[in-house]
Amino acid sequence: MKRKKKRRLVLPVILMVLFGIGMLCVILALYLFKIRGVNVIGNRTVPKEEIVDLSGVRPGDNYLLLDEAKMKVRIETNRYLEYISSQFDYSGTLTIKLNERHAMGILQRNGYYYVIDERGMVLENTGMSYPPGIRCPIVKGLNMPDSAMILAGEIVGVKDREQLTALSKVLKALDVTNMMGRTSSVEMANLDNIYIMTTEQARVVLGEAENLRLKLIVAREILHQREDQENLTGVSIDISNGKEAHYIPAVLPTITPTPEVTATPGPSPTPQKK
Repeated sequence: MKRKKKRRLVLPVILMVLFGIGMLCVILALYLFKIRGVNVIGNRTVPKEEIVDLSGVRPGDNYLLLDEAKMKVRIETNRYLEYISSQFDYSGTLTIKLNERHAMGILQRNGYYYVIDERGMVLENTGMSYPPGIRCPIVKGLNMPDSAMILAGEIVGVKDREQLTALSKVLKALDVTNMMGRTSSVEMANLDNIYIMTTEQARVVLGEAENLRLKLIVAREILHQREDQENLTGVSIDISNGKEAHYIPAVLPTITPTPEVTATPGPSPTPQKK
């Protein structure tokens, strides 16, 4: 009988201990995984406060209850932001890592202007007005299907994906060589003969999308040397071979013909007396 009574007493005690352990674990989880602050990595122009507000995360939220997929969707409602990942440390800080997309080109189609990033993703449609405050080139020559829809948040549809690959290389090279603001347009119709037009309406022939950084640095230096000497409108710089540049002025100098020496007849010999 005593053994049975002991068994009856032990079971509730075990249950109470397990319940206590469970409650302790819950309390520890609520404390250890409590979000006390939010940090953002990867933003350059979009303010941290705006990104945190978009994420929906608030101090006091529990990291274990955080829905990362929903947070990604909320952040990317701003098309200039691309969510990468998040990390929580036990000081209570949630770090959000993202990539900030940048306006790198402008498409003009059927009277409308579209801002795109380096990969050809449409960031926004500015309607029939040129995008204000954006200094990047108009992209020309993309072979797009007639029925293609240009939608914000999607990659531009082209018949030849190599065009987008080459365009990405050109836009990146323009950015790193500080030629983006000096370029008015990029012509992509012929991938063997890509060229850009500068804001002075000088043409820079790049050829294929290879060694673009070196080509643009050389072209930039030539433009810098010539801009104080002459009007650059209509000039051409061919750097397509990647080794040497050929500068062609807008007006070729007229070659002055060299006068030929005309033989002057000498005096007739004086006849001698016999």
